[in-house]
Amino acid sequence: MNGTTTNPLSTSAVPPTFPRNERILLGVVLAITGNLLISVSMNIQKYSHNKLIPGTSYIKSLTWWGGIILMAIGEVGNFSAYAFAPASLVAPLGTTTVIANAVIAVVFLKEKIRYRDVLGIVLAIVGAFLLITFSNKNDTMLSAQEILVYIKQWSFLVYMGLEIVAFIVFLFWDKYYEVGKIIVILLQVAILGSFTVITAKAVSSMLTITFRGYSQLNQPIFYIMFAIMVATAVAQVRFLSKAMSLFDTTMVVPTNFVFFTMSAIIGGIVFYREFYGLLFLDIFMFLFGAFLSFGGVYLITAERKKVDVPSSEDENVVLIPCTPTITTNDLVATSLQLHEVYDNPALLGFDGIEEKSDF
Repeated sequence: MNGTTTNPLSTSAVPPTFPRNERILLGVVLAITGNLLISVSMNIQKYSHNKLIPGTSYIKSLTWWGGIILMAIGEVGNFSAYAFAPASLVAPLGTTTVIANAVIAVVFLKEKIRYRDVLGIVLAIVGAFLLITFSNKNDTMLSAQEILVYIKQWSFLVYMGLEIVAFIVFLFWDKYYEVGKIIVILLQVAILGSFTVITAKAVSSMLTITFRGYSQLNQPIFYIMFAIMVATAVAQVRFLSKAMSLFDTTMVVPTNFVFFTMSAIIGGIVFYREFYGLLFLDIFMFLFGAFLSFGGVYLITAERKKVDVPSSEDENVVLIPCTPTITTNDLVATSLQLHEVYDNPALLGFDGIEEKSDF
């Protein structure tokens, strides 16, 4: 059972719209719905791409644009979820995208399924259930003044310093060394993702409070957080695209999901103190749920054969920066590189190749 100790840094005078449990539930619903829409949009774009007449640009397809619109709506849902639920909960729920892709690929695209895919889906669902059940239920919306208080925590200042130093070291390593390159690149993505998640929750919270009549738009910290959110999200796209161009996506996707999710959880713990007041059992079961999700994503996405699809000049890279969710969004390549999805449908959960081994 969750502890009920209130975060001592929370000083909000803004009256809540919903009871805390209902607010957390709303955040969960927004995150899951957003990820489902993203999953549907990815498959719509894939379907549109496959139906194109050779030499025709996909941007002339109404179906493709419908997928893009759905993706945008899904990303708005993901972004909004950070205002109502802990960042450490919203990020891992990106597994919803993987689960939905698996179901859509089998039911609608008639692609093959392996026993390990079924096991992966079960693990991801159980993991999501544990994450929701044992997450912090005392999460609050933060005003600009509260954000400033959180920024001044010595623990966050130390954390930020270590993250910046580590990022610089990884940049140097990436430039001069080849050993462990995929790990180094994805660790850079994770570090950037940590700051994207922290700032996204801050911006989403301040916007939600503003819509309720307590304007935060006259506070400089809002624009600082917004600028950091955009800059780190765009930088994530760059580094993740680099990883996808250098390494097989079946290696990049599960590794990036683990790194990004752990980074988001740690960022939520340090900056927002999201584990404050939780019992040891709550923390253990929450982390266990996260590891089950990691295992589920690995089983579904890893060790797949690459499918070679003829490319054309119209199948160029489409870079669409997305809000941080798990995303499997940027984690399952939600349009970071749409051509990677088309050339390797394993990113969507299945590759359509029936293998002799069930595992």
